[in-house]
Amino acid sequence: MKPLRRIAAAAVDRRHTEEIAALRSTVADQAAELDRLRAVLDHHTAWLEDHGRALRDGAARTTTVEAKQEAIEARQEALDGWLDSHDTAFEGLHLRTEKLEAARAVQTFTQWLEPLELTTTPKISVVLPTHDRATLLPRAIASVQAQHYRNWELVVADDASSDSTPKVLAALEDPRIRTIRVAHHRVSAARNAALAETTGDVVAYLDDDNTMHPLWLKALAWAFGEHPEVTVAYGGYVIDDVEGLPSLLLKPYSRGALLKENLADTGAVAHRAGLEEARFDESLVEMDDWDLLLSLTADRDPFVIPAISCFYSTAAPDRLSHGPTYDADFAAVRGKHGESL
Repeated sequence: MKPLRRIAAAAVDRRHTEEIAALRSTVADQAAELDRLRAVLDHHTAWLEDHGRALRDGAARTTTVEAKQEAIEARQEALDGWLDSHDTAFEGLHLRTEKLEAARAVQTFTQWLEPLELTTTPKISVVLPTHDRATLLPRAIASVQAQHYRNWELVVADDASSDSTPKVLAALEDPRIRTIRVAHHRVSAARNAALAETTGDVVAYLDDDNTMHPLWLKALAWAFGEHPEVTVAYGGYVIDDVEGLPSLLLKPYSRGALLKENLADTGAVAHRAGLEEARFDESLVEMDDWDLLLSLTADRDPFVIPAISCFYSTAAPDRLSHGPTYDADFAAVRGKHGESL
């Protein structure tokens, strides 16, 4: 064979070899894909067989309408239980988050407020009713005298005390403190009597077994002085014993929430003087503070101040909270403000 023909034949042989190798690779790939598809088919076949048995077994177990209904109800009950448990957990998490946010806001506001130079200084009247609390009353009065804000007056209404309260009040020498003595008609009447004697631009409240935070009146002077549109405000308060530890209570405002429960203690509420709604319902033994806040916010939202108003004590004897008239007063307040039980 001539050399050129041998070279051409060799080239053809190489090309054929390469084509054969490519075909073998393609065949191997197709075989692998076929094996994969068979495995998928086997898996789906097994799945169908398993579910077919489950369906047949389920049909055998629930052959009657009653049995099927019981199975549905059992599953629904289990689902409801799961949802209830998770709702409770989420609600608890929400409350904890709300408290942490409130504490952070109070801390920030307090640090900002303490060195603040106020541009306005409204006179603030503090109303303090008392009855047979001669041992606790001086502590409450001292907490007002210790205020960082100085433009205030304190009106103490002695609700016909039979202990040494008159002597405690007679010994006071601060010209900013005035006292009156009224017939014994419970705390709401005493508060109203003191209200009638106030001369300030803003009114705040304190109970004789609690103490006022040193910056509370300054917080009120800022809120009402710097914001002329504000007519009602409330802040937070620290209650001394919640599961063994003191706890800050500062609840966000909504009318719907307030109609269901009180959002602030009396000592945490303040308002501008002269409001027609600023009067305590003397038919109530307790919850007059809730009734007051509902009345004050019927047509306006309050300003929620991220500050501690007072330290609320649960240790004093003869407290009115959760007394024998609780249920009746609760129903009366809800009914009065258009919310039935």
